[in-house]
Amino acid sequence: MLDNMLQYLDKYQETSTERVDLNVDSVLKIFKQLETVKHDHGCKIFSNSDVSKIKLSGFKAIDANFLEMERISDGDFQVTSHSLPDLGSSIELFKWHASPEAHAASFVQILDQLDEFYSNLHTLDELCHVVEPVDIDTRTTWRIIKFNQKVFLKITLHPLQPASVVVAFLGPTTEIEYLRELYNTKLEDWDPESDVYTNLLRIFEIMAFPMRIEPGGLDDEGSQCGICMSYRDDRNKIPIISCDNEKCSLIFHIGCLKEWFMSLKDSRTFFAISVGTCPYCKQKVSSSFDELLNNLELNRTNPT
Repeated sequence: MLDNMLQYLDKYQETSTERVDLNVDSVLKIFKQLETVKHDHGCKIFSNSDVSKIKLSGFKAIDANFLEMERISDGDFQVTSHSLPDLGSSIELFKWHASPEAHAASFVQILDQLDEFYSNLHTLDELCHVVEPVDIDTRTTWRIIKFNQKVFLKITLHPLQPASVVVAFLGPTTEIEYLRELYNTKLEDWDPESDVYTNLLRIFEIMAFPMRIEPGGLDDEGSQCGICMSYRDDRNKIPIISCDNEKCSLIFHIGCLKEWFMSLKDSRTFFAISVGTCPYCKQKVSSSFDELLNNLELNRTNPT
């Protein structure tokens, strides 16, 4: 009977050539639950030989949605890993021990609550030029998109509060001050019935955000760093900082400009703000490099 139940696993991994002393009744009960989970949620099921570790993936037909758990007792499991973003206290439910069926039901319930969150992120990914993060996953709650050649927006969404959106502005002082004032002024007109993308278009009074010409295609040569002459640096970051001179069209990697400032005899740092000159137009440039670098870190969920 146990052999017949193994058909419900998408992958059965024999981890040892030694005979494993199994409580057959307990294992059969687990397999019956896994059969129910697969039937109810259409997910894929992976397990090791003694069913002490289980991975469920493919929830809502998305392989990236996964739940991993480890057996604590005959029928109880503890979640060891999952694909959900940081939800604060909402994840506490995974700390208690329960059956695979109960954990899967809780996981799907949370995924249902995240439908609007993931839909908003997907729209940004499809209709904007997303420059960060390079590798999209189910945990990241933010996107950095291109607004124009020199200005970028970091948009952070709250997974369980779709209307809670934080926008950070990266770019020349004059431009971002105008955009920040426009955003703060019109934020009260936010329409909860519209998605994040549509609301941002309305706030910034534009028809569309710039889109990537060829997804995954060639880098934009016009956006190459004016110092290293590359689009991606050794940390896989793009040029995102420029001086305030409107006539200077160059843009630089944060790391490259920081190194340039360090090479200048007259560069200064005041309260984490570095002051130097543009390598080309020689106009003064001031920037909080650490703050900008933090805004680009993949593990950050809120812009500063």
